[in-house]
Amino acid sequence: MTATARKIEEQIQELPLQDLIALYPRIIEAMYAKEDAEGLDPAFRNDILRRIDDIDTGRAEGVDAFKALNEL
Repeated sequence: MTATARKIEEQIQELPLQDLIALYPRIIEAMYAKEDAEGLDPAFRNDILRRIDDIDTGRAEGVDAFKALNEL
């Protein structure tokens, strides 16, 4: 992770929930735009979409990303 990303991560942790909710779709859109530009394997993209759907529909339970990263 770059120094810029670490700084953003620190700032994100200080944001109120409403700001995080507002940023979420923008981050996802930016990720997909870069993914398309960088030619990410379509199978990988489909796997990501399936996993998101599993969480959204309750078939799978998500884990707090910051907690998971700290456990690595």
